[in-house]
Amino acid sequence: MRSPAKLSMVIVMKDELIPKDLAKKYTQKEILEIEKKYLAPAVGHYYEHPVLFVEGKGALLKDSTGKEYIDLFAGICTTITGYNHPKYVATIQWQAERLVYTSSLYSTIPYAVLVKQLAEIAPRGLSHSFIVNSGSEANEAALAMVRKYTENPYIIACQRGYHGRTTLARELSSAGWRTFPEAHPPGVRFTPYGYCYRCPFGKEHPGCDLECAHYLREVIRTQTNKAIAAFIAEPIQGVGGIIQPPAEYFKIVHEIVKEYGGFYISDEVQTGFGRTGKKWWGIQHTGVEPDIITMAKGFGGGIPIAGFISRPEIAVNYTVTDSFATFGGNPLSCAAAVAVIEIIRDENYLEKAAKLGGILKKKMEELKEDHKIVGDVRGQGMMLGVELVRDQKTKEPAIQEMLMIMETCREKGLLIGKGGLDGNVIRLQPPLELTEMQIDEACTILDDAFKKTEKGL
Repeated sequence: MRSPAKLSMVIVMKDELIPKDLAKKYTQKEILEIEKKYLAPAVGHYYEHPVLFVEGKGALLKDSTGKEYIDLFAGICTTITGYNHPKYVATIQWQAERLVYTSSLYSTIPYAVLVKQLAEIAPRGLSHSFIVNSGSEANEAALAMVRKYTENPYIIACQRGYHGRTTLARELSSAGWRTFPEAHPPGVRFTPYGYCYRCPFGKEHPGCDLECAHYLREVIRTQTNKAIAAFIAEPIQGVGGIIQPPAEYFKIVHEIVKEYGGFYISDEVQTGFGRTGKKWWGIQHTGVEPDIITMAKGFGGGIPIAGFISRPEIAVNYTVTDSFATFGGNPLSCAAAVAVIEIIRDENYLEKAAKLGGILKKKMEELKEDHKIVGDVRGQGMMLGVELVRDQKTKEPAIQEMLMIMETCREKGLLIGKGGLDGNVIRLQPPLELTEMQIDEACTILDDAFKKTEKGL
């Protein structure tokens, strides 16, 4: 009998396992040439000269030249626990070594653990979750569920709101980004949102009696069969320009929604998971108890995952024959989301978002006093908006100036977001890993950018 062959020990370096094209060091020019040749024009970039990012840590990103940037936009309000958080990375690596994917047709530990945790942090009465891949899908699923439950087609959404880019989500959105002809479908209705800086009724809060909120009753009475399936709103509009109504607005519309038999859906794709400070969900600052919450973005900290959590009596008839998501609830995404929730809990991010958000907002208000281009500062926690205007009295949107400020910030190592119907609102939605020192540096850069831009006004 022959003895077994002796096998030499082979040490395989980790980098040798990575596909060569991913490990290759590309120049910015090479990447742009590849994108131009192979990408659909629907994929676009900020800035006249796009940045090629290759690394991230905390609230910092590093480009291919080694330059670092403070990220006050968290990708797009997504990397809530920052870049490269040790626990987040370790969790993803651990799960990837065991099971990246199997569908929700089978049970997995990450999915079960995640929905249990969601029930623990959800507002009172919400306990049943359905997991999908994106905020658009989450909103579509929640709306399909309530339409089935109520047997009513009417959905009320808010002006300037944004709920995604799948078919129904697009048709429920009115944030001003439409570029081709399309009609809102039967059953979709719109009501004013509480945009105090540009009140559609020409009034000022608090002497306005919240007419924007009470107008919902007029919409329902004149544009529906006097009954609705649901009302959907963001606690703070993100894409619409970080617009935050007075808390009374939500209490009034909630009462009206209930009066007409509807369910209240809080779109927490951007406001969820502690971004607004002290609370897990933006709606919890208003005293309103929603029937459904939809979530995405910060939910997975950068790994695609989304979903809704609902009152059980609404979810009971929403079955696998009504909806299914091939990748929804996959083990890798669910493990990432579990890590996000635990990091927020363990590192007291709810308090941190409130504290640092308060510091950042105060500094923005100080910049408003010094700069005529700043018309309004608003928002809460780590979700703030700075509306830029060419004139304080007319409130003419500073559209081109916004682009100039973004370019100046990029040059100096600061990333900010853009929003609003006219694209004139700076969106500040940073990772909760942001530091006070980074806030100081970011505000110095913004101060310089405002000064430079105002010279042209």
